[in-house]
Amino acid sequence: KQWYQRRVAITAGIIDNVEGGFRYPMDYNYVIQNFTSFRYGREVAPGVTQTFLYMFVPSEQLAGGSRTFSLVMSLNYRGEDGTLYTDSPFNETVSVHEVDEGFDTEIFFMYVLLAALFALLLFGAQYLFSSAFGGRKSSRKTIETGTSGGIDYDYIPKDHLTAKKAKATKRD
Repeated sequence: KQWYQRRVAITAGIIDNVEGGFRYPMDYNYVIQNFTSFRYGREVAPGVTQTFLYMFVPSEQLAGGSRTFSLVMSLNYRGEDGTLYTDSPFNETVSVHEVDEGFDTEIFFMYVLLAALFALLLFGAQYLFSSAFGGRKSSRKTIETGTSGGIDYDYIPKDHLTAKKAKATKRD
């Protein structure tokens, strides 16, 4: 976190708002990121010093690298006579750095993906080696020929057995 403090000399008036943004250092008209405009509407009496807090969060896409931006803060206020004024209490070139603390989910999921690809590679290699070197030989299957002790007719209802015998004798 960086804290900057700037003094703006206002004899007396009403602070309307403070706004800011990142601009391209070589071309002031090219806006990279606008920040929120805070409306204060606070009256400043003659000879009184007031502090206004302006907080903002730069986009994560701007972090890292050696890119610099112009950070421009604009203070809009009205004088005692009602005339609108704009002053720029902060207009400097800054660099945005990424904070390297805490848990990085992007790196975590990259490792999860690499572990899954490694497991898939091991599974594929095991499959190829087992089929190439004859890992599993199919044994000859025995063919079922029926029971040798006869059929137990006790659990079959009697009317089914008689109907079956009657159909069998009609065919003969």
